[in-house]
Amino acid sequence: MRLRQFGPVGVLLVLSIAGFFVARALGERDANRDSAHRADIAAVRVRDRIQQAETLLDGVRLLLVSESTPLTEAQFVQVGVRWLGPSGLPAAAWVEQVPAAKRAAYERRIGHPIVVTGASGALAPVGPRKTYYPATFVTRSPPLSAEGIDLGGIPALVQGFADPQTAFRATATPLLQFGGSRGLFLAQAAQRIDRQNFDDGYAVIFVPASSLLAAATATGNAQASAPPPLQIRAGGESAGNLSGAAPAGSRFTEGGVQFEVLVPRTSPRGAAAALPWIVLGVGLLLAGLARVLGVFADRRAKATTELDRLFTLTPDLIVVAGFDGYFKRVNPAFEEHLGYSAEESLTRPLIEFVHPEDRARTEAESDHLREGTKTISFENRYVCKDGSHRWIEWTATPVLREQVIYAVGRDVTERRRVEADLREAEKQHRSLAEEQAALHRVATLVAHGAPPTEIFSAVAEEVGRLVQTDRAFVSRYETDASVTILAGWAASGEALPVLARFPIEEHSVSSRVQKTGQAARIDAYPDGPSPSGYISAVATPIHVEGRLWGLMSVGSSIGEPSPEGTEERLSKFTELVATAIANAHAQAELTASRARIVATADETRRRIERDLHDGAQQRLVTLALRLRAAQASVPPDLVELDAELDVVARGLDRALDELRDFAHGIHPAILAEGGLNPALRTLARRSTVPVHLDLRVGRRPPEAVELGAYYVISEALTNAAKHADASVVTVEVATDDGVLRVCVRDDGVGGADPTRGSGIVGLRDRVEAMGGSIDVESPVGSGTALRVCLPLDARGGAPPGLAIRPGLS
Repeated sequence: MRLRQFGPVGVLLVLSIAGFFVARALGERDANRDSAHRADIAAVRVRDRIQQAETLLDGVRLLLVSESTPLTEAQFVQVGVRWLGPSGLPAAAWVEQVPAAKRAAYERRIGHPIVVTGASGALAPVGPRKTYYPATFVTRSPPLSAEGIDLGGIPALVQGFADPQTAFRATATPLLQFGGSRGLFLAQAAQRIDRQNFDDGYAVIFVPASSLLAAATATGNAQASAPPPLQIRAGGESAGNLSGAAPAGSRFTEGGVQFEVLVPRTSPRGAAAALPWIVLGVGLLLAGLARVLGVFADRRAKATTELDRLFTLTPDLIVVAGFDGYFKRVNPAFEEHLGYSAEESLTRPLIEFVHPEDRARTEAESDHLREGTKTISFENRYVCKDGSHRWIEWTATPVLREQVIYAVGRDVTERRRVEADLREAEKQHRSLAEEQAALHRVATLVAHGAPPTEIFSAVAEEVGRLVQTDRAFVSRYETDASVTILAGWAASGEALPVLARFPIEEHSVSSRVQKTGQAARIDAYPDGPSPSGYISAVATPIHVEGRLWGLMSVGSSIGEPSPEGTEERLSKFTELVATAIANAHAQAELTASRARIVATADETRRRIERDLHDGAQQRLVTLALRLRAAQASVPPDLVELDAELDVVARGLDRALDELRDFAHGIHPAILAEGGLNPALRTLARRSTVPVHLDLRVGRRPPEAVELGAYYVISEALTNAAKHADASVVTVEVATDDGVLRVCVRDDGVGGADPTRGSGIVGLRDRVEAMGGSIDVESPVGSGTALRVCLPLDARGGAPPGLAIRPGLS
């Protein structure tokens, strides 16, 4: 009997013990899974918070290098507060590295000593250090509440500054106490642009510990330990006080620092903890199995409760959408972000909440989801109840079996706005750089003394490309109510009527600039396109020496009017054009003045030669003839008197010859009488060095050109006779394409230096005054070659076809 009873009891006991351990193992497994799930969720929240701070930190860095004008403290505070405020981050700064030797200069620049902040937040002057890391630009929020706070006392932050791998990524510090605040710093290398200079430094953002813990759990606290890893403990109690059970954790690396988020590991409680003992105590297999089923049901209910809590408390949008195009469930964050109640969200087709411009893309993405394809990072705009719109980034997974889509959305409106601000700043910076480059190219032409026509053409092209217009012109006002187009550029590449004159059209920008002397704009002609075919035009005046000379204009026959600020851009180029015109005018005046001086000297030489020929030379000839007549009448017996008169007569003949040679050197009479060819032949016969002439001159050149060529050849022959030790000199003269070309070569010793008073300087002045050019080649031991080009219409002054003069007063 007892053995018969012991058998069932033993079986029940074995079954009860087995049920005890099975129930306990299942309870601990569920508890561990729940703890690990909550740790993963908390880690994702903390990482998202740090990545958000890194995005804003990158925005601060780009702000420093994208400003076209030097950044000020006020601008940094304004932009920093605007970006950081909505994200719940209090403080940002730009930090410089200041060696001890430069501390005094830095303190003079900021107007007060470099300071440190104590544990209570009080500021005090910093003590001696080898290197300081003061915050130059600060948002003036705790703990970075004052300019010049030294961050060099934070070893982890200084180590991040020194790391060469942080040029384009952020680095994080452990949680620390600074200035009465607890949190971590994010730092990134950042240059600050100051006009043409780049100042090295670091952008810094302070992330409060409370912000990280709030992201991890609603009721968590934190205790930091020395890295690695950086631990963030959350979940309602300190992870160090868990009753013997190790906390559940999730790790990730961000900003160069490994983070570990810890949550308390729960153990089976309540019915789950009592179940094994009930099974063991009661010993009834059926009751134990029923209880186990109850425990599992409780676990499922608890898991459902946890999911509902996550669904309710998360700041992201969580929705369940059906394949029929309606939301089946939305969380409170959907109503918080968009303003619609749950009833409004579930009773309207979800496509009606999407911005009209994004509906086609959204429908296409929905079709992919219905086919079973997951969506990662799809962005579209949702229309809020108040009429505004928000950018939402969606991650969605379809469940084909249930015909639903589970999706999580994050509001990225602020990020998109920051990115748009950065793109606009970059666009402005690039536009300014292009404008400065164009101005530099034109200024280089002006500085090098390029011809006005070349400068006008360059300005028209640079302006046309810079303001992105159809056509650009540089024009000059004439005294007969017309304008002359001096240079033009067309985006289509068509040829423009350069140097053509047109009457000034009524109500055109040319007319307005002429009447007011100021810039003018027509965004739309009231009666349709102008007679020139433009629908909009902008022009700025060109003033030369205080007088209205012309205008620079751009016109568009298609597209939008020129943007605001076009007048200011054009005015920068008109200043360079005015400078080029003034320079050309001054050069023309100088050339004309030199030509007048040369002409006056030639006329003076001609007058002296004529006076000598008609005056002193004729009188000497008369005296010589009378003296010979007197000598012939001397009686034969007066031999001594006859000899004396003969000596005087021969001396008078020599004086007459010398005077004739002197007069010929002043101005060769044969040049005026017979022209250049006879004069050069005479000059060759009188040369002490054999001369070979090659003369190919057709029509007789102008007198000024003949004189210039004659004096050039005369000086070259004189130099060859005196210095070259030459055996022969070759002279070539020819007319070609409106130019008289002269080349004088000898086979002498060479080595002539035009700067040492060889007479070339005077010849250069004469030739350049006539608008010509002169070149000397004289290598040692290879003879000397002198080449001159003289325009046959040489008059000096402005280039033909372009009168450089002020147009109107």
